Amino acid sequence: MRCGYVDLPAGQVHYRRAGDSGPWVFLFHQTPLSSRMYEPTLPELGKTCRAVAFDTPGYGGSAPPAGPTTVNDYATRLLAAIDTFTTGNFVLVGVATGCAVSLEIARLAGKRVTHAVFSGAPLLTPARMAHFRAQLGEPAVKEDGSHLLQVWKSRRGNWGDEAPMDQMMMAASETIRVYDRLNWGLLAVTRYDVRAALEALTCPVLFISAGFDKLAPENEAAASVVRHSVQKVIPGVPPQLCWTAPQAYAREISSFIGAG
Repeated sequence: MRCGYVDLPAGQVHYRRAGDSGPWVFLFHQTPLSSRMYEPTLPELGKTCRAVAFDTPGYGGSAPPAGPTTVNDYATRLLAAIDTFTTGNFVLVGVATGCAVSLEIARLAGKRVTHAVFSGAPLLTPARMAHFRAQLGEPAVKEDGSHLLQVWKSRRGNWGDEAPMDQMMMAASETIRVYDRLNWGLLAVTRYDVRAALEALTCPVLFISAGFDKLAPENEAAASVVRHSVQKVIPGVPPQLCWTAPQAYAREISSFIGAG
């Protein structure tokens, strides 16, 4: 796996990548994390694809916008980053907020997108959105460091006791790294019409869920909206398949897009 930066007028976009042949696959993370969540998957996916995982602007190592922004703004910047790798066809992979970003990239790129793979598609009711936003909380640095414990509790609340410690440490450290803007991505999704974007998709879509994923019902609901969709559940696995079941996750993606 290699890391690097794409230089754009709006600022640098950081990425991780693996693989030197096969179809281009671009992966987008959930917020407030980063492309680091794809580290276990990239070497596996790189066996059959040219896989690139970006940090959304403002997260990981990518330059932040001036303030809270829109899904369209994220997607426009990231499509420009994609174009530095290829101006041809490609596959989109997204988790949670990364699904919304992928959907908007698909709208902008049109027929260049041959396939999409989604986990935890954020087709959320207002009540569910409010629940996740409340769990994430608002940035509020405390002298006693209790805000750091809140980050840990929030992630544990979303992923459950099944989440392994290395995954928890990754998520906590990536969240603390961007603590002042941890909820910008979620705020952008609240203003984005996920259902309309799903209905507009014309490429084949794989909706893949972990057995213990609390967003599995939303992923299933999203699949019912897309005409050319396939559903897959990997049972007995904690959420975030790219970290908890990277070999199976990469295998399902490669098989779905006909790579290798």
